[in-house]
Amino acid sequence: MNNIDNIKIYKRWVGLYDLLFGSKYISKQRKAEISMLNLKEEDNILFVGIGTGEDLRFIPKGINVTGVDITNEMLDIARKKVDELGLEKANIINMDGQNLEFEQNHFDYVVLNLILSVIPDGNKALKEAYRVLKPGGKIAIFDKFIEDEKSPNIMRLLLNRITKSLGTDINRKFSKIIENVNLKVQEEKKSILGGMYRIIILEK
Repeated sequence: MNNIDNIKIYKRWVGLYDLLFGSKYISKQRKAEISMLNLKEEDNILFVGIGTGEDLRFIPKGINVTGVDITNEMLDIARKKVDELGLEKANIINMDGQNLEFEQNHFDYVVLNLILSVIPDGNKALKEAYRVLKPGGKIAIFDKFIEDEKSPNIMRLLLNRITKSLGTDINRKFSKIIENVNLKVQEEKKSILGGMYRIIILEK
């Protein structure tokens, strides 16, 4: 997968995104994950791969929110949600999560939801999140990973050909994504689909 392909894919099915990933089933996980951060007024939070802005529903007013994505059609929907939710301190920007245009040590929190299995280089994206995160800050992840000790079977390999054509890789291992990134795993728990999806909280 590359950025050009991902833009084409997500532009094509942007109208269905909220139907699938804004469902109560997924939203419950988003809400639970963000609540684990214990956000306070004036905190500075970055959403990498903000998409259509579904996570914004769980952000208290008074938080400084920045959301980045590379698909303009998704960003347009996210901006509408900013207005609907009255998030006056939110800024939605077209930007590549692998090359963030922010100074280092800038954000209190970085959220990477359903993006590390999509973005071409998950390790590079996590390194960028680490760079812009303040010391002591936290990174929250909600995504699908294959267990580190497992190799994908033939059915999963075949299924992954289909899912990659839809813009997501179901065979990425989190151990590879966090490789050479100096982050501590503060909390990790299995989420939906029998633990294929996980919620992970990291600390710098």
